[in-house]
Amino acid sequence: MTSETSARDRSPSINKNGEDEGNNSFLRVFHYTDRLSKGLYLISFVGAVITGASLPLMTLIFGESAKTFSDQLSGNGESASGFESQVKTLVLYFVYLFVGRFAIGYLSTLCVCIAAARTTNALRKAFLESLLRKEIAHFDAGDNGSPATQVTTNGHRINQGIAEKLYALVSGMSLFFSAYVVALAVNWKLALITMSIIPAVVVVMATTIKVDAPIEARIVSIYSRAATVAQDALASIKTIRAFGAGAELVRTYDKFLQEAHEEGKKKSIIFAVLFSHNYFLVFAGTALAFWQGFRFYQSGEIPDVGTVFTVVLSVTLGATSVMSVLGPVTAITAASSAAAELFCVIDKPSTIDPLAVNPGDLRPEVCRGDIEFRNVRFAYPSRPGAEVLRGLDLVIPAGKTTALVGPSGSGKSTVVGLLERWYEPSSGQVLLDGHDVSNLQVKWLRSSIRLVQQEPTLFTGTVFENVANGLVGDQRSLPPHDQRCLVVDACKAADADDFIQRLPLGYDTQLGEAAGMLSGGQRQRLSIARSIVSNPQVLLCDEATSALDPMAERAVQGALSRVSTGKTTLVIAHKLATVAKADNIAVMASGRVVEQGTHCELLEKDGLYAAMVRAQDLGTTGDDAGFTTELKWTVDTHTTTNSDSPVVEPSGPSKDPDPLSAGTMNFSLVRCIFIMLQENRSLYGWYALITVAYVVTGGTYPAQAILFSRILEVFTLEGAEAQDRANFYSLMFFVVALVNLVGYFIIGIATNTIGQALTHRYRREMLEQMVSLDQDFFDCPDNSSGALTARLSSVPSAVQELMSANLGLVVTVIVNVLSTSILGIATGWKLGLVMVFAGMGVILGAGFLRVRLDMKLEAATEQQFSKSASYAAEAVGAIRTVSILTLEDHILHEYGAMLDGIVAQVVRSLAITLIPYSFSQSADFLVMALGFWYGGRLVASGEYTVTQFFTIFVAAVFGGQAAAVLLTYTSSFTRASTSANYMLWLRTVKSKIRGAETDQPDTWNDKDGPSGKTAPQLGFKHVEFAYRQRPASKVLRGVSLDIKNGAFVAFVGPSGCGKSTIISLLERFYDPTSGLITLNSRDISSSSPTIHRRQMSLVQQEAPVYMGTVRHNITLGLDREATDEEVREACQQANAWEFVASLPEGLNTACGAKGMQFSGGQRQRIAVARALIRKTRLLLLDEATSALDTQGERIVQAALDRASAGRTTIAVAHRLSTIRHADVIFVVVGGRIVEAGTHEELQRQKGHYHAMCIAQALDQA
Repeated sequence: MTSETSARDRSPSINKNGEDEGNNSFLRVFHYTDRLSKGLYLISFVGAVITGASLPLMTLIFGESAKTFSDQLSGNGESASGFESQVKTLVLYFVYLFVGRFAIGYLSTLCVCIAAARTTNALRKAFLESLLRKEIAHFDAGDNGSPATQVTTNGHRINQGIAEKLYALVSGMSLFFSAYVVALAVNWKLALITMSIIPAVVVVMATTIKVDAPIEARIVSIYSRAATVAQDALASIKTIRAFGAGAELVRTYDKFLQEAHEEGKKKSIIFAVLFSHNYFLVFAGTALAFWQGFRFYQSGEIPDVGTVFTVVLSVTLGATSVMSVLGPVTAITAASSAAAELFCVIDKPSTIDPLAVNPGDLRPEVCRGDIEFRNVRFAYPSRPGAEVLRGLDLVIPAGKTTALVGPSGSGKSTVVGLLERWYEPSSGQVLLDGHDVSNLQVKWLRSSIRLVQQEPTLFTGTVFENVANGLVGDQRSLPPHDQRCLVVDACKAADADDFIQRLPLGYDTQLGEAAGMLSGGQRQRLSIARSIVSNPQVLLCDEATSALDPMAERAVQGALSRVSTGKTTLVIAHKLATVAKADNIAVMASGRVVEQGTHCELLEKDGLYAAMVRAQDLGTTGDDAGFTTELKWTVDTHTTTNSDSPVVEPSGPSKDPDPLSAGTMNFSLVRCIFIMLQENRSLYGWYALITVAYVVTGGTYPAQAILFSRILEVFTLEGAEAQDRANFYSLMFFVVALVNLVGYFIIGIATNTIGQALTHRYRREMLEQMVSLDQDFFDCPDNSSGALTARLSSVPSAVQELMSANLGLVVTVIVNVLSTSILGIATGWKLGLVMVFAGMGVILGAGFLRVRLDMKLEAATEQQFSKSASYAAEAVGAIRTVSILTLEDHILHEYGAMLDGIVAQVVRSLAITLIPYSFSQSADFLVMALGFWYGGRLVASGEYTVTQFFTIFVAAVFGGQAAAVLLTYTSSFTRASTSANYMLWLRTVKSKIRGAETDQPDTWNDKDGPSGKTAPQLGFKHVEFAYRQRPASKVLRGVSLDIKNGAFVAFVGPSGCGKSTIISLLERFYDPTSGLITLNSRDISSSSPTIHRRQMSLVQQEAPVYMGTVRHNITLGLDREATDEEVREACQQANAWEFVASLPEGLNTACGAKGMQFSGGQRQRIAVARALIRKTRLLLLDEATSALDTQGERIVQAALDRASAGRTTIAVAHRLSTIRHADVIFVVVGGRIVEAGTHEELQRQKGHYHAMCIAQALDQA
């Protein structure tokens, strides 16, 4: 195995269903504690036991005080001076308890928080490690949820469950047992009678928790699937926007939310029973204790009132402790469900583990590069009945260049997948240097091979970091200067150095998520540089130059030829000019090799290859043979200044905060609450009901204070009067129990109903808001799809906690504190004021200070957690690229460093914030000490009666304890405040791409619309554009052109010259920096973007395929219900019907995660069908056929040509054969139109276009 223990091996054994055989998911979390964390947990648990036991010790002091004051009340006590001396002794005991509880509570709480943070981060790392260990088939299934949600929301739930909530549980259990030990020690008979309520409490809790756990698990699973849908869509927001699929996305997401909402409703009765019965049993038990205790006192079985009070308070504390752990138990249940979700992934074994180092794995010292496929058969695991390779036999000699060509879906890319060991063949062998690749160490195999993918993936980071990701082994340990030299050399070889130098910070320029602001060609060149930087022995090129312009393609092809000298090179290509010089060309069809030979040999055979060559011939002649060299310098010079980032002076990043970065409104928590109350009027009825219930239940605390003081008087009476009073006050306690039974039943139902409704609303609302925002918002580094998905889960969750149960808790505490304060002051203003302001005031002040400190910490860590979640999501989303580059260890190291940095910051902050928190949790002893000291003096002087004192004292104690309980939720409040401020800030971010939504809903008249006969006319007038992230770098510079009705026009030019930007402006992903774009003589910025986009169809270069069926993907965003005949027709036009019909369930076949089970050409044909079914009057084609084979391209191109009839068609292309029949071809260089005309006219000009044609002409290869 690897040096680091695998994630799965750190867990207990699992059964075949992935379930624990011994421990539940919650206990399994602690297998991720290291030695230090275990020590910290030990300290914290010992501290929790001591702090829990301190309260029952208080009952001994309280019982003694009750006896002292009762004796004073009955006239049997000491003299005034003796009484004061006794009180002072009791006061000191309270002070000692305060000091001990404060110190031990601070240390133990700090330890548990640090241990929990370390353990949770270890589990997060293990989860990511387990994902990186998985075989590719696991991701094809697309059922592992969103990594961003898993590591943030689920990670946060687990952290809550194993930190303060676990500490509270241990402390509560310690309180429970120590309370009954004290009660039994003082009077076992009364204690046993009053303990009769405990079985009922335990049974209710155990039953409700058992019922709740599977419901919670189902909710977590549903939200995980919803997050996957959201993340896939946010990662391809341009497609969602282009097809008007935002509303459909939200509806799909809402279906999951509705499903979770329905499951969540089942919790209402659970919470109602749990809360109401436990509160009822506690107060009913108190009534029983006083009633029976007085009878024992009268019969002489109990010698004094202090014994009764000690037993009653101990039993009440014990029962209340069971009730007080409801919150922690609920949190631990949620943590267990969240952990189960993670363990479901961790437990699933991987058939191909890239991090495994098994003793039997081979790791040859040298890789020669001899590759052979022997009778290989293969079907994707998700479609076992559809064979992709059918007895493939192929030899790829070492040091030679072998090319694979053939129709899309013939199995070419599958060959690469088997070589990379993404999959295992169904039968046959794949050999490297005579070794079956299944016997080779996976990491060694992939380090020996480098692959340039058809759809290149770059990571968030700098240009240098992205290219350096291609370094292997010892190269990654080289000094930074040496690494930079290797990177620069590779970029020069890949024809990328020139455009990199013209980026704002050169090689240190941040690329953002998926390098979205670079052109496809620029991304491809960086991908090539990354693949060749390690000087690999085996180089695989899967459409490596498909996104490059002809001149860049020729330059890069030359570079690849140079670096592949003496190396084994496998080239997969549809552009046959790129493989004409290959040592061997293998033509594949239907999973087999049908022709082999050199370019010339295959032409002589006049078979499938020859037909493909003729289809790509651009009609250049031998007279042009010397033209390329003559014009090359001129074209290359333009190309070097021709990126989306022309020459600018390097500058550092702006010091001004980006207004589109994750922001906040800086509203107070109270203001956030009022805003959200105002906007949820539909819940006012529930809020009114819950307010009444909380006011009534909160009002029972001062009632208890009165009852406690009155019961003390009962023990000074005799005879029938005493018995009557005892019966009456015991009955009143039972009435209090009944009031709580009804009140908390209502609270349980209402809080869950409100919480589920708010979660549903705010999750949907946030996604709606996100998809409505401009592309500039998504271009901002802080708004990656992973970070947004994480917030989409965590923000509503925190807000609903605040606005349901926690808001009710606030109401209860306010009612409690106010009512007990009023009671205390009204009963005796001197002692009342001292206890309220000097006692509860200090507790509340300490709590307020902690809230302020926690808010700062939460704001800082939330953004860091979002970044780490985004990093993890990006890595998993590009798992093929990660596996190709063997980046697993690097990613785990970087991710671990991010989490370790968060832990370090949390520890520093907690060391300060826990001081006021620990003070607030122990200050009730100080309040008691102050009350006894000052109250004793007042009683001794005769100014107050004992009844007055006890009424005020118990009221103040109840109020102080309520305030302390509230402060245990400060972390929830601070998280809610941060989340609510983010949500409110998100609402303020407005789209600038707007128009008249109601004045003129259409850009053209009805007769010119999609159903009319007239196609639109477009115009660009002095258009300039720069991306918001790079305002100094103009992409378009004064573009002016006209496109006539029904014309087919094309834009060609070097990669990064601004061609795709023109498409983006036409789609209104952005608006021009200056200038005007008109449609039928009307400024498109004056029309509704939604309606504007509805009138055009877009086929992108890297067209995404989403989770769902093939049919769902083709009809994406369609504003009508398409018939099967329409879908079939669109598929036939896109040359997709043959492969769709061959799928197991045809149009209803699930596409899997990102459609990766399909070839690039198949995904592209689905995208073309998606565009054609819309039957719009404006067709935008951005490299629409770049992923298609020659035959498929001809068929699809013919379909597009037919579809263009009566339409205005705008195409961006590098493959010039696809646009040679365009009415006008615009050549774009450096953001300007430098040539325009038909194919023949531009050929005669012998300029840039002519040079590009020569570069692609096969007869010049």
